[in-house]
Amino acid sequence: ILKDKIYFNIGVPNSISKEILDLFFEIIIEGLIKDGEVKISKFGKFKILNKKERLGRNPKTLQEFTISKRKVVSFYLSAYAKKKLNEKEQRSL
Repeated sequence: ILKDKIYFNIGVPNSISKEILDLFFEIIIEGLIKDGEVKISKFGKFKILNKKERLGRNPKTLQEFTISKRKVVSFYLSAYAKKKLNEKEQRSL
């Protein structure tokens, strides 16, 4: 969908739109690896969170197992984007 939006709004071919998106996401991943977070003005912030090792349980069998420590990416929407989202929601009511 994003690739098509780039094509319709800017007019670049789909192959170039795909390259733009691939590069955009690669930049985000590199930023997360390097700095642990990536801020996009008026949109939000991607941030790496370190999850600790913990005990888990299969709800069906009740068998316990260890969930290893890992890194996850969390996203926080900016105040500007939240405001825009809520304005649009209010207009549709």
